[in-house]
Amino acid sequence: MPKRLVNFIGTALIVLVVLGCLETMAFLYTTYLAQRYGIIFYLPQLITEDYASYSERLNPVLGWPSPQVMQEERERIVKARTTASDLKQVGGKPSIAAYGDSFTAGFGVEPEDTWSNILSNSLGCRIENYGVPGYGTDQTYLRFHYNTDDKAEFILFGHLSENIQRNVNQLRNFLAPIFQCQTKSRFILEEEQLNYVPIPPLSSQNYDKFINNPELFLKHDYFVPGGPSGAQKLEFPYTWSIIKAHKFFYDRYILGYKSYLQFYRPDHPSRAFPLTMAIIKQFIKEAQQRGKHPILLIFPTDEDFRVYYKNHKFVYEPLIQELKKEHIEFIDLGSEMVKRLGNKNYMELFLGEKYFHFNEKGNKLIAQIIYDYFTTKNYCSRTP
Repeated sequence: MPKRLVNFIGTALIVLVVLGCLETMAFLYTTYLAQRYGIIFYLPQLITEDYASYSERLNPVLGWPSPQVMQEERERIVKARTTASDLKQVGGKPSIAAYGDSFTAGFGVEPEDTWSNILSNSLGCRIENYGVPGYGTDQTYLRFHYNTDDKAEFILFGHLSENIQRNVNQLRNFLAPIFQCQTKSRFILEEEQLNYVPIPPLSSQNYDKFINNPELFLKHDYFVPGGPSGAQKLEFPYTWSIIKAHKFFYDRYILGYKSYLQFYRPDHPSRAFPLTMAIIKQFIKEAQQRGKHPILLIFPTDEDFRVYYKNHKFVYEPLIQELKKEHIEFIDLGSEMVKRLGNKNYMELFLGEKYFHFNEKGNKLIAQIIYDYFTTKNYCSRTP
């Protein structure tokens, strides 16, 4: 065999081994990111729920979870109310209702330690908590919109800073690795008007196709693989998947945008910020039309505090400025917490581990902030 041919074969084998090692490392790395974080790479195999289960629990308007699950969560929280709080209500009607996501619901602590139950006991009035884990600002508004039996005078509309990216999403599996297929509706802005985009109509015939090729069904999801977010479907060759996801890595490691932070830029291509403001304004308008007193609650995440102590401002500062401009009443829980923390570490307020929700101490502080706000405004009489 000629020496030149031997050298060629040897070089080719080395190249193949190197490429094989690169592809193996790329596979392990991208699979790890998809399983742990989602958002960068979409891995269809992580969704193991069948169509029968999906269709049974789906709320056709709100998406996940089903009405039964929401009712069970509310009953769990209600059971923790003290007798004194339930007795001190006018005509059997709650005076305050709260809508939002898991931070509004008080996820992660026992029912009696949720901020809404602590506040209920402090104010001596009944508080109905309609928070649902995972909800975006859009689902929160729709939950209020369709809950026409709500007779509360004050409506607390919870907005977690992270919700802004949920408002431009329809398949939650793009944002977090979940075994269920979690779809939702959303709104889009057309000529500055809110237009409703329903949940994609799925059936037993097209369900598997949707799981494997969601980009064919979701024309208004900013995080669809291959779309403007830079997210990619995780498939062979995996090295090429990493190269195609360069926008995400550039935004995260070069520009320094972590997770949802960039979505508060008014000029962000997703239009998440003007959309979120439009949803909030629609909620305020509708609540007032129903004779209620709406107040926006802005919940911070642990990442918000990290950015604040680095840059001396919260990532949702554009939202604060716009709320002031529109004369919308709000309570900035993040800023109030900073004032009361002093030199203490903000992580003392969070559970940590997998779910960075507020712990008992954090919920108690939230209740105290809202209590002070209500009594200062003379919305409720001060109790011992």
